[in-house]
Amino acid sequence: MFAWWISWWLLVAWACVGLGVSVSVGGVVEAGWSSGSHEDIEVGPGMGGSAVEMQGLESVQRFATQPTPQTAVVGSTAVLPCRVINKMGHLQWTKNGFGLGTERDLFGFSRYSMIGSDDEGDYSLRIRPVLLADDGVYQCQVSASAGVPGIRSHPARLTVYVPPDPPVLTPPALTTTAGDSITLTCRSSGGRPAPEIQWLDDSQRETILTGTTVETQPLEDGKRVRVVSTLTFTPHRSHHNATITCLTSNQALSSPLSSTVKLSVLFKPEVRVEVRPQHLVEGGDATFLCSAIANPPALSYRWYHNSQPVHNHTSKTFMLHQVTRHHHRDSVACEVTNSVGSGKASAEVMVQYGPQFRTLPRDVMAERGKRVSLTCDVDSNPPSSIVWLRAGSHKILGSGREFVVVVGARTAGEYECVARVRGFPEVRGRVHVLVKGPPTIVSAGRQEGRRGGTVSLECSTVSVPSPIRVTWTYNGREIDLSDPRYEVVQDRQDAGLRNTLLIHHSDTQDFGAYNCSVVNEYGVARKMIRLQEEKVVVAVVVVGVVMVVVVAAAAAVLVPSSS
Repeated sequence: MFAWWISWWLLVAWACVGLGVSVSVGGVVEAGWSSGSHEDIEVGPGMGGSAVEMQGLESVQRFATQPTPQTAVVGSTAVLPCRVINKMGHLQWTKNGFGLGTERDLFGFSRYSMIGSDDEGDYSLRIRPVLLADDGVYQCQVSASAGVPGIRSHPARLTVYVPPDPPVLTPPALTTTAGDSITLTCRSSGGRPAPEIQWLDDSQRETILTGTTVETQPLEDGKRVRVVSTLTFTPHRSHHNATITCLTSNQALSSPLSSTVKLSVLFKPEVRVEVRPQHLVEGGDATFLCSAIANPPALSYRWYHNSQPVHNHTSKTFMLHQVTRHHHRDSVACEVTNSVGSGKASAEVMVQYGPQFRTLPRDVMAERGKRVSLTCDVDSNPPSSIVWLRAGSHKILGSGREFVVVVGARTAGEYECVARVRGFPEVRGRVHVLVKGPPTIVSAGRQEGRRGGTVSLECSTVSVPSPIRVTWTYNGREIDLSDPRYEVVQDRQDAGLRNTLLIHHSDTQDFGAYNCSVVNEYGVARKMIRLQEEKVVVAVVVVGVVMVVVVAAAAAVLVPSSS
C-alpha cells in the first residue's frame, strides 16, 4: 500500500514536469498548459475526485472565457460569460458558494438561465431582470469526468446598483429677507451606491460649493442608504422669484433627479436716478427721475439737493428750474423706503455754459530780460479754447491758460486773451506787460487856474512799480499839506499815478513855478510845472465885440431901406 502511494505521487510529479502542473498539498490543483494557453483550471475533491489521469491536450476541459466583475442596474439584464472547451463534466453556476443547478433553465430561479449552445461550449449566465438580491459573487464550475479533473472559473462579483428615490427638499417654498441666513434640507433615499447631492443656484446658474453638510445613513437592508444634505446660505436680491435646486445622482441613473424650492426674497429698494435732458445747457430746466426695484413694492420717496432735504417733494420726479453755472456738479439724491429699509442714489448736475472770467487778467511787470506769465483764468463747461494776441492784432501768439513773455522794449505793451466755447459768446480780456524802471512825469509843463477859486496842478507819472512818494515844492519850500488851503488827490492809473495838488481860495502869490518830485524804488523824476493865472479880461472883451457885431447885423435886417 505504501509503495502504491509513492508511485502515485511520482506519477503526479512527472505530470507536473511534462505539462506544467503545480500541485497543492491541500488537494486543489491549478493547471496551466505549456502549449501557451493562459486559462487557469482549478481542480478540487468536490468536483469528481482527487486523482489526475493524464490525457492528451485535446481531451482536457478548460475555460475559453471566464466571468469578470460586472455592475448592473436594478431592472436591467446582466450576462456573466462562461465558455468551456472540451467540456466533459457537469457545469453549474454558484452564487456566494451556493450551487444554482446544472440545467440551462435553472429550476427554482426563474430569472436565471444559462444561454448559449452546447456546440459552442457557451454556458453564460443571464439574469433578467436584475434585483438587488442578485448582488454577490458568482463562479462557473465544471465537475470531473472520466479521469478529467474538474475546473472552476475565477470568482466574479456582480455589483447591483439601485437608483435613489426622487429627492425631497424642505421647505418646498420659502419667504425670507435679503441678508438673512436660511437653511434648506435635501433627502435622497434608497440609492446604491450612496447618491451624490449637488445644489444649484438658478439665479446665478452655478453650483453652490460652500455652506453644505452631508450625512449618510444605512437602510434596514444594509445595502442601500439615505443621504441628507443641508445647505445654509444668505440670499440676495437676485434670488427673488428664483429657485434653488437639489440634484441627486449615482451610477444607477442616466440623468440626475431634482427637486426645487422657490424663494420669495424681501429686500430694500435699489434706486437709480436719471437726469433729463442729458445735455443740460445753462438757463434750461433739469428733470430728475427716480426709479426703484424693491419687495414689497410699497414705496415712499424723498429728495435731497447737495445733501439738504427738499421739502414738499415726495413724487418720483424733481425739477431744477433755470440752472446756472453755479449748479454745475451739484448733487441731487433720491431716497426710497419700503418696510424692509431704504435705498439711496444720486446724480451729478452737469451744466454746459460759456466762458466767464473767474478773475480778470492782471497787468504784470518785471525788469528787462525777465520771464513773466500772463494768465487767462476762465471758467466754462466744456473747457474753453484760449488764444493770445497783441491788442489790435489778429496774429495768434500762443494758446492755453498761460502765456509766457520775456520782458523787453519790444514785448512791453498790451496783450489780449480770447476764450471760446462752441455755441456760446466768446470773452476777451486785456493785460499789460510793463517794464520796471525809474518813473517818468508826463504832465504838461504849463497849467492855468483862476484867481480866487480852487486851482489844480496835475503831476501824472508812468511808474513801474508805483511811486513810493510824490512831493510838491514852491519857491524852494515843500508844500505844507497841513495848511487847509492845500489838498492832494491821487488816482492810480494802469501804469502809474496821477497826483493833483488843489489850492483853495487862490491868490496872486499862488501863481508861479512849482516842482513835482516822484520817487520809486528804481529812481527819481522831477519836473517844474508853472501855474499861470487865467486871462479872464481878454475873454470878456472878445465876447463884447462879438455881441456888438451880432446886434448891428440884426438892426440892419429890421430897418427898411429908403427909396
